[in-house]
Amino acid sequence: MFKRIYYCIPAAFAALLAGCATVPMETQVVSHPQSGDDFEVTSTFETDASAKWAVHFGDATLNQLIAEALESNIGLDAAKANARAAEAAARISGSLKGPGANLSLNSAKQQSRLSFLNFQNIETESHSLSLGSQWEVDVWGRLRASHAVGLANLEAAEADVEALKLSISGQVARAWFNLLEAETQYTLAEDSAESLEQKTRSLDRRYDRGLVTSLDLRLTRAQAASSRAAAQQRKTQLNNAKRSLEVLLGRYPSGQQASDKELPEIESSIPAGLSATLIARRPDLYAAERRLAATVAQDQNVSRNWLPRVNLTGSSGTTSDDLADLLDSNFSVWTLAGEIGATVFSTGRLKAERDQSEAQRDAQMAQYRSAVLTAFQEVENALSSESDLAQLSEDTAIAAAENQKAEDLAWEQYQRGLIDITSLLDAQRRADESASQLVSVQNQRLQNRINLHLALGGDFE
Repeated sequence: MFKRIYYCIPAAFAALLAGCATVPMETQVVSHPQSGDDFEVTSTFETDASAKWAVHFGDATLNQLIAEALESNIGLDAAKANARAAEAAARISGSLKGPGANLSLNSAKQQSRLSFLNFQNIETESHSLSLGSQWEVDVWGRLRASHAVGLANLEAAEADVEALKLSISGQVARAWFNLLEAETQYTLAEDSAESLEQKTRSLDRRYDRGLVTSLDLRLTRAQAASSRAAAQQRKTQLNNAKRSLEVLLGRYPSGQQASDKELPEIESSIPAGLSATLIARRPDLYAAERRLAATVAQDQNVSRNWLPRVNLTGSSGTTSDDLADLLDSNFSVWTLAGEIGATVFSTGRLKAERDQSEAQRDAQMAQYRSAVLTAFQEVENALSSESDLAQLSEDTAIAAAENQKAEDLAWEQYQRGLIDITSLLDAQRRADESASQLVSVQNQRLQNRINLHLALGGDFE
């Protein structure tokens, strides 16, 4: 279903590698440092895709819970703070491209004793007011590359926020469906315990009349007690599931979350011919691409440290031995200077920095390629499991229905003396296990559909 996936991987991977640009928000062409292939910049992740995929489950409560989690999740607050810090760092790197100015006021008073004046005390004063400016002319684009690093890291941090939103929505959906399964399993366990209690009471009455043996009664009582214990375990699992969801929602884990609903049925099918390029919108992949772009820009920055730097400096102000004359233009002074400088010897530091930058760039490229292949693997796993779980659900539903009918028939035959108590109890146990397995498979299908949406970065459109 993933449209000619094996043929689309090279094209999709090339589209994802389009992010190997150094300056975000602009279309550029950048060559890969090893292969020499050129890639254009694209930004395709959707900032509103973190929750809209959940509407396909037709569960209004789930949509409300996801909205609540995105509003109050503590981890999301931390990611947003990191994005604000990256935005400030980008502004700092951008400010280096322009000139800087400093205003300074200096006052000094000095006393000295001069021997040729019979060691008389001589006091001198000096005051100065100046406005200085300096500007590094970005002839080689070194500062632009440094700013590109800041911008790429900013976009990576913003994409991290969107990736966390998508992850949180998936975690809430998983926790919600796990809670609904736990509620259903608890109900099934209670129903099974009640059914065995009724059978035990019936056998008690028949035992008093001498119609059944004590072995039949004791075996039934034992299975009834085991069923009550199983129901208690299901209750504990239900309460734990409630608390897990409440923590995701930013609430105190009180175990009070309502769960009086059934697991929804998967009614919508996966559209045929899904494009392999859908994963390009995944914010985690976009963040990885932006970090790759940052390392490419950093490599360009480091490689230009070998080139000479051009600095312009200037200052204007006044200087006087009387503080009152500082605002008098007759005491003005000014300077204007230019400087060209380059490092000619650094005991191998510049070469080591360049080698380090190249290694970091290659490492980030490898991590990015690994992330892309992992994304394809996640999609393929979810698509493959979709059909397997659908068949498993169908077979399990048949088994559950047949085992329930077998249990009803076994009780009738036992009352007529046609089978023994072990056959009856085995029939009940198989019916209970089949019903429980069916609920688990329904949840597995829902969990797998969640995994598919997260692997695709949103819905199917």
